[in-house]
Amino acid sequence: MEYSANVRTTGLALALPAAMTAQTFTAAMMFAPAVLAPAASADVGVPAAAVGVVTALIYFSAAMSAPGAGARVPRVGALRMTQIGLVLAGSGLALMVFAHPLAIVLAALVIGCGYGPSTPSGTALLAEHTPARLRNVIMSLRQTGVPLGGALAGFAIPWLIAIGGWRVAALACAAGCGVIALVLQPLRGKLDHPTAMAGAAPAGFVDALRLLKGHAELRRISLTAFLFGGVQLSFASILVVFLVERAQLSVVRAGAVLSAAMIAGMVGRLLWGAAADFFRSARGVLIGLGVTMGLCAVAMTQVNAQWPYTLIMLLAIVFGAVTLGWNGVYIAELARVAPPGKVAMATGASLFFAYGGAVVAPPVFALVLSQSGSYALGFALLAVLAAAGVASMLRGH
Repeated sequence: MEYSANVRTTGLALALPAAMTAQTFTAAMMFAPAVLAPAASADVGVPAAAVGVVTALIYFSAAMSAPGAGARVPRVGALRMTQIGLVLAGSGLALMVFAHPLAIVLAALVIGCGYGPSTPSGTALLAEHTPARLRNVIMSLRQTGVPLGGALAGFAIPWLIAIGGWRVAALACAAGCGVIALVLQPLRGKLDHPTAMAGAAPAGFVDALRLLKGHAELRRISLTAFLFGGVQLSFASILVVFLVERAQLSVVRAGAVLSAAMIAGMVGRLLWGAAADFFRSARGVLIGLGVTMGLCAVAMTQVNAQWPYTLIMLLAIVFGAVTLGWNGVYIAELARVAPPGKVAMATGASLFFAYGGAVVAPPVFALVLSQSGSYALGFALLAVLAAAGVASMLRGH
């Protein structure tokens, strides 16, 4: 028993930094187009605002690639799939240097194919080495790689653009992914098990979705992830515009509110993971986060130019902490309920729906806004989505 515990601790000490680093860099590739857009738009010949389409394509591609990637982890190994994701994400960003609209579309799809495998492979990598009592906090810690990737892209890319232009910045970031993939190579012998995986039956996209179809708990969690994911990306994508138009804030002050919400989401991922481990109920924490998410969305319907800046900031911080912070607990709950040996497949299949919500909900929010002219109606829709996610969790609680 003591030997097994030591092996698991040693494995976790290697797996957690590997998974977090890979998640951070693949996430940075996902955020990079938005940072490159203002400098690249003149060469590409499309407005910088069109980067929203690029983001939607990345999420669409990630949703399509995650199930198949998760299903193949038992054959190729979790760390090898992590390396493949890094190389694909970096290659996608490198394609943008051709500065043609078709190249940008292809680049977005390839970045998504690289981003999609990162969570299933990282979850499988950690699930094997993480003690049950720490499952939620470890998975949540790994998920902080997503906002860290956004911070990395936001900090490093403008400097790289100033030094050598946007093409140099894109190629430098792509090269960084390749370097990380190479650095991880020596860990394969310790974290992957090729002999055990060689006899695994081939599996793919359809097999992953079939697993989800036959497992009631996975279906409920995935439905909640679809709904919460829609609230998450809608909130993040519309917040600055909403605050400028509805609360009449300057772009600088609205941007500061978004930054505070993002930081709150990163801190929230750790807090909610620790809470789920302390109370031994990830599902209960997800229900609480969903209820708070819905209440915050209702509160957002009342925001106007008369609200004090401090109150707006406080609301955004709470909203950000819950709507950007639930992911780690969700991933940990997937790892808990997944059939033995199928954590990566279950995670990939579930992410098909989680990313799907991120693709579907923001355009629906935009449609509601364009047809009604009412932000209040849009945020009321987000409250309904959050309530539906809570209802899905309550059915199996």
